[in-house]
Amino acid sequence: RLDEEMWIGNAKRFSIKDLRDIAAGTWHAVDPEGFSAKVEDDFERRQLFISESGGMYRLDAWLDPVGGTTLKAAIDSMSNPLGADDRRTAKQRRADALVEAMHHAMGAGTLPRRNGVRPHISINTTIEGLKGELGAPASELQGGMPISSKTVQRLACDGTLHRVLKADSVVVDVGRATRSVSPSQWRALKARHRTCAAPECDRPVNMTSPHHIEFWARGGRSDLPNLLPLCYHHHRLVHEGGWQVIRAGEGVKFITPPHLWGGGAKRRWGERLAS
Repeated sequence: RLDEEMWIGNAKRFSIKDLRDIAAGTWHAVDPEGFSAKVEDDFERRQLFISESGGMYRLDAWLDPVGGTTLKAAIDSMSNPLGADDRRTAKQRRADALVEAMHHAMGAGTLPRRNGVRPHISINTTIEGLKGELGAPASELQGGMPISSKTVQRLACDGTLHRVLKADSVVVDVGRATRSVSPSQWRALKARHRTCAAPECDRPVNMTSPHHIEFWARGGRSDLPNLLPLCYHHHRLVHEGGWQVIRAGEGVKFITPPHLWGGGAKRRWGERLAS
């Protein structure tokens, strides 16, 4: 029998969430079979929708307690601000953490293959689009969604390229795959760095990708002096966020865009050695 006075007292002391948890614990104590049946019913309601909306992707999901807690723990571990100048909101950091976790999972090579091919992102572009030349058509993801040349240049830093020749819109030749950075170069780069090369960023090097100081899409060489490991957040800032990485003696300096300088003085955000 439930103690009504106790529950009235609990309602005055606890939040709605706490009351719900207390009620669930009490239910399990007095009717474990009924509680387990309710848990299984809830599990059957799990679902995930991924849809395109206004040039973005929208995610809607229901997860069971263990699944949701697992996802939250993974995202929380990667959503702390990366340095004092991290201007992202908490919502933006969580969104970036989810994408970064997916990049890491795909790069680890442990996900199931389809028809012998690892999960990957495919982009259709032209030489002009890759270089960001004026008048070039927008590059497209495999689903047809257009992306900017700046995004293509970031992805090309650690991509595999296939040359496709066309005649009258018909593919007549597909060249061999060419990687912008070889596995041995990537291993050597990781041996020289413990974290993302951006100052104050503590993202482990295994969670980064190689960036070309002189952009690969603009002819930059894939030599170690021209490579830096950058996490997803800082790699995107350099290519799409207006940040610059310039050489400074034996190291490099990161320079933020004008709207972040403040006070009219050009701001130097920090430096780390590149060699």
